[in-house]
Amino acid sequence: MKIYKDNCRNLIWFIFSVIVFFQFQICFSQNQLRGQVFSAKDSTGIYGASIYFDGTSIGASTNEEGFFKMVFEKSNASLIISSIGYETVLINPQHIRNSDNLLTVYLSEKSETLETVYLETDTWSRARKLELFKREFLGTHKYADLCEIINEDSIKLRYIASANTLIANAHEPLIIENKYLGYNLKYNLRDFQVKFGVIKKDSTIPIAVNYHGYSFFEPLNNVVSGKILKNRKKSYLGSILHFMRSLYSEKLDENNFRIYYKWTQVPSYKYFGISNYENMKQVKILVDDILIRYKFYNQSILFAKGEFTIDYSGHHDPPEAINLKGEMAKKRISELLPLDYIP
Repeated sequence: MKIYKDNCRNLIWFIFSVIVFFQFQICFSQNQLRGQVFSAKDSTGIYGASIYFDGTSIGASTNEEGFFKMVFEKSNASLIISSIGYETVLINPQHIRNSDNLLTVYLSEKSETLETVYLETDTWSRARKLELFKREFLGTHKYADLCEIINEDSIKLRYIASANTLIANAHEPLIIENKYLGYNLKYNLRDFQVKFGVIKKDSTIPIAVNYHGYSFFEPLNNVVSGKILKNRKKSYLGSILHFMRSLYSEKLDENNFRIYYKWTQVPSYKYFGISNYENMKQVKILVDDILIRYKFYNQSILFAKGEFTIDYSGHHDPPEAINLKGEMAKKRISELLPLDYIP
């Protein structure tokens, strides 16, 4: 009986030691980023400033003294520091890696910029412009109906008839409640343009859509339902994020991506020049465009505009290095997932 108790005691201590060891390993593998955010005008701390890695759910807010602290495992995205009434600051990830994890940031107040003067009259109503903006920004799939822009009054819209182009920007981050994916998305819209082809009374067909901004994801609920997890995986499979991660890890074939050139299937990496660059992959597409099929029914065309890098999370930079048409291009904000999403 004593031997049995001793064995049990030894087993309990062994399990406890293993748990402590792994907790230590996890804590040790995490990075901690600390700093303070001040007003450049009077050097006072800014309360409630947002600090986050672009395109992720990794972020924090400043306290009354402008101090912040956050723990993260790894991130190769740019760090965004923003606050209403101040100019947004973007910090290169290389600077974060080379710093001592203690940042001091000064934000300048936004200057009162004059509105752009247009010589032609905007003939579209705000209701029409807003409807088209939401269609092209949120997406045309049915999932977009489960997204709501909470502060749509902050969106400035203008239609330029001579260029058949709708432009938009916002003076504060857009708050998008995405009930389909279970995220509350803060999107700092820097630029938005959609150029239309032939415009009829009841028909507007876009021929090019471009938008750029910084994004931060927060969960809508503390507990994520099985349905939401299923929706996220459905949006992920066959997306540009899925493709870029597969290209980075050289698992295009394993992940059901097929590459075509001039409608003929080719070896998956034939037209990709890939080289290692620090902890990323430098990619050059060797032809003007390629066709990508995911499971044969999901079809997209990728147009090359320059070289770009991909990191382990699937983040490609610069984003304007490629253009997309087809299914990948249809996955707009309503199906956007954070870079730290794990299926």
